Amino acid sequence: MSPPETTAPATAAVRNLTAAARAGTRGILTRGGGVSVARPANRTDALAAVLTRKAFGTKTMADVTHPGLDVVLTATDLATTNAVRFGSTRSACSRYGTITEPIHVATAVAASAAYPALLPALERTFTFQHRDGHHQQHTVLLTDGGVYDNLGLSVLEPGRSPHHTQHVYDVPFIVSCDAGQGELSLKTSHFMFGRLNRSFGTIYRKAQDSARARLHEWASSGRIHGFALAYLGMKDERLPAPPADLVPRSAVATYPTNFAAMNRSYFEAITTRGEQLMRTVLPMSLR
Repeated sequence: MSPPETTAPATAAVRNLTAAARAGTRGILTRGGGVSVARPANRTDALAAVLTRKAFGTKTMADVTHPGLDVVLTATDLATTNAVRFGSTRSACSRYGTITEPIHVATAVAASAAYPALLPALERTFTFQHRDGHHQQHTVLLTDGGVYDNLGLSVLEPGRSPHHTQHVYDVPFIVSCDAGQGELSLKTSHFMFGRLNRSFGTIYRKAQDSARARLHEWASSGRIHGFALAYLGMKDERLPAPPADLVPRSAVATYPTNFAAMNRSYFEAITTRGEQLMRTVLPMSLR
């Protein structure tokens, strides 16, 4: 007598590999340059659904809490390598034009947070209004906005032309908050995974340094009046006048970016330190 048949549940890896094989057979990028949808749903879609159910409901990007406040969340389109900016006034991709549909906050947040090493691209088809006025649908493959611009400063760059981008903001002063770790600890990386991880970390740090340098260049050239920059990894001993109850750097510097649920104590430590640092740095920048 043969044993009863059992079906083991497919793992996430098997599902992803199967979907990738099917997408490869069809061709994610068609010869005509269009983008076909590889999967009807993935983990990032599930994240968007959770954000809808538990945080934002059906709110759209236009539903700002403060009148006159412009909000922009950036994602990266892997098909074009352009930024896709979801805004409270307008949402757009410079290559395609302005998105005509309302964008749900949960969709924008999930797309902006889709760290490519852990979450698949969020696949969406939008109707875009091109500069000549005609409308056309395009499929975008949305991943973490940090791939394109991790500090999110490019949208605020002085002198941006409305002829080349739909997002132009003439701001005299920039307040920038960076969750970076600052100076990393010494590490010996001899094997492949360690080498690749350390190489990625080096590239990431230099990209961050370049973005911060832009703030200094804008201020020194008079393109903006000034800026305030605080990052979680700032060394406590270098702060000019730290508050007595300062949350120490050691309490937050090693917090992992692994998408695990954040407990209340870590959440309070990170947000409190961020506010304390900005309250310390801002008065110096306004002198």
